[in-house]
Amino acid sequence: MIEVSIDERTGIIRTVGTGRWTAEEVDAHFMKLGDIISDVRRRGQVVRILSDVSGAEVQSPAIEARINALSGKLRQPGDRSALVVKSSLLKVHVREVADCQDLALFCSAAAAETWLLAHDLSISA
Repeated sequence: MIEVSIDERTGIIRTVGTGRWTAEEVDAHFMKLGDIISDVRRRGQVVRILSDVSGAEVQSPAIEARINALSGKLRQPGDRSALVVKSSLLKVHVREVADCQDLALFCSAAAAETWLLAHDLSISA
């Protein structure tokens, strides 16, 4: 299952993926995510996405390829994306299969959120 919401306090788009996903679930997720991202862009806000897949299984190569293709269509320069995985070993795997050099990888949701918001802190300081 993949859930998506927006944290109104921070403006971070949060996704949580658990288990194993079907192509249909991935497609539905990216449709909803695309709508949320479009709304954030319309409001002139920075797109910040925190995807927590620490409760998910490693997906099949076909699903990983689908995720790469769909996320690539949504990404724009200046977007900030953080992915939370359950281990450093999975961080290595994601680096090998993800088609996104600007994706930050974490084993902690708190660290990912801090990274996503750090740019704002440096501007106001």
